[in-house]
Amino acid sequence: MSDIENTGSPESGVLLQGIDVHKSYKTPRDTLQILEDANLEIMEGEVLGIVGASGVGKSTLLHVLGGLDRPNSGSIQFRGEDIYKKKNNFLDKFRNKNVGFVFQFFNLMPDFTALENAMFPALIRDENRKTAQERAEELLSQMGLKDRIHHKPSELSGGESQRVALARSLMNRPDLLLADEPTGNLDSHSSGVLIDLIRKLNEDFKQTFVIVTHSQRIASKMDRVLQLRDRKVMAIDKDLII
Repeated sequence: MSDIENTGSPESGVLLQGIDVHKSYKTPRDTLQILEDANLEIMEGEVLGIVGASGVGKSTLLHVLGGLDRPNSGSIQFRGEDIYKKKNNFLDKFRNKNVGFVFQFFNLMPDFTALENAMFPALIRDENRKTAQERAEELLSQMGLKDRIHHKPSELSGGESQRVALARSLMNRPDLLLADEPTGNLDSHSSGVLIDLIRKLNEDFKQTFVIVTHSQRIASKMDRVLQLRDRKVMAIDKDLII
């Protein structure tokens, strides 16, 4: 199999598919089953929400989908190819090229400016520094941070830091952006700003998002919502979310 390119789209419109996914962890006492026969599809260009009770395994599901945590069985197919059956250092390339990640606690490098943090994924890929800087400046401007690009994380609010993290995740133009409780550490206003940005990025660039959230208000703004319950993934009617 060759590397999965981030161009083109399958006729079905399915970008990523999880098929009969099992994931468990061994503990000193027993085996903790997190996912069992979990099935889901992520469509090109959609904003998909994933909800579920605390500790049910939403983050684990996201890590399995994004190539961070190998399932015990089942397959994760990106554009029809199983990412966990690839050889050599494919997963490293896949995470850097095809997938962007946003986490609850930002994970910005404290000694880097907003601009340097946003540029970092491109520099890892040995892209031209001038080109990377122009791309980062463009993204940060889209995030409403044009006047904050030379500030370090300690000089930014939580909402601003998360927008820097969002810009960083988009730096390499990923096909899929996975966000794990991106508003969980933000106040109501900053949460609203971030979700509005995500919706605009989706509308303007057809960017595909998967957002894990405990917030029913945030989930109601998604195109489609899945629920993780009893180790399985099931569809729910987002219009019934209050």
